[in-house]
Amino acid sequence: MSAHLERIAFRAVGTDCSAAVTAGGADLRRARRALTAAHAEVAACEAALSRFDPSSDLSRLNRDAGSWVAVDVRLVEALRLALHARVATRGRFDPTVLPALVAAGYDRSFELLEERPPRQTDGWRAGAAVEVDEHGVRARIDAGAALDLGGIGKGYAAARALEAMRDAWPSLPGALVDLGGDLALWGSTPEGGPWRIDVLDPRSPGATAGRLLLSGGGVATSGRDVRRFGPGRSLHHLIDPATGEPAKPGPLAVTVVAGHAAEAEAHATALAISSPADARAHVVANPQIAALVVPHVGEPFGLGALPLARTRVLVRAA
Repeated sequence: MSAHLERIAFRAVGTDCSAAVTAGGADLRRARRALTAAHAEVAACEAALSRFDPSSDLSRLNRDAGSWVAVDVRLVEALRLALHARVATRGRFDPTVLPALVAAGYDRSFELLEERPPRQTDGWRAGAAVEVDEHGVRARIDAGAALDLGGIGKGYAAARALEAMRDAWPSLPGALVDLGGDLALWGSTPEGGPWRIDVLDPRSPGATAGRLLLSGGGVATSGRDVRRFGPGRSLHHLIDPATGEPAKPGPLAVTVVAGHAAEAEAHATALAISSPADARAHVVANPQIAALVVPHVGEPFGLGALPLARTRVLVRAA
C-alpha cells in the first residue's frame, strides 16, 4: 500500500486540534502509537499551562504571585521561551498582560465570554518580573502580576506533541500537529514533498493569501478578525503592552514561519500589533523568521525569506 496520511482530530486548549503522520500500509500500529502520544502530550501541556483550569500549574503560580511555586517542567520551559520572546520582540510580546486582558473582558474561555464594558487596569504595568530557579523546578512572578501563556503555550504544546510523536516512532517519515492554527511540522508528506500550508485571507471566505511549502519548523497566525468580544464585538485579544489596551495599530492578520512553533507564535503576536514600517524592521532584525501579512485593505505581502509556492498568486481583496 502506498503512503497515506493517518490522522486524529480532538478538542483541546479551547480549540479544534489535529495531528497527522505520513504512514505506509505496514506502519498503522506505529502511526497510531505516535498519534496517541501527541494527544497525550497536548493534554499534559494544557494541564500545566491553561489559565482557565484552576488546578493548572500556571493558575497556581498566578494565585501565589510573589512566592516561589513548584511547577511542572513544561511550565518552566514555556516560561523560558516566553521570557526570551519578550526580549526578542522588545516587549511587544509580554506574557504578563493577563490583568490587562481580563480588564478588557477576556476573563474566561472564549466560548463562555459574556458581553461587558472594559474596566481600568488598576496598577498593571508591562514587564513584570518572571523568574525560574537554577534547577528548573520552581518559578516566581512579581506580587500583583499574572501570566497568560495562551498563544505561546499552544505553539509550545504543538512542538512538544511533534517531539512526542518522533519519540514514539523514531523513523516516522513526516508529521504535523495543528492546534487551532498553531502548527509544528517535520519531514515529508505521503507524496514525498514538503507540507503545503494554505494561509486564509480572512477578508474573503474561502480565499487564500498564499501557500507555504515547509519541511519543518513552526507556523502561527495572529489577528484581530476572529476572537472579538465586548460591546458590539469592538474589542480583540491582542493587548498592546505599551497601553494595556487592545492594540490599535496592526494588520488584520499575520502568519509567521519560524524554526519553532512557540517562536512563531510570539513573533506573530508582536507583528499583529505593529505598523507596517515597524513590522518590516522587526523581521529585518530577526532574520530567522518570515511573515505573510494581511492588511485591512490592500494585497497581502511577505516579509523575510517566506517559503511561498511560486505557482501561487496572492489573492487580492474583493
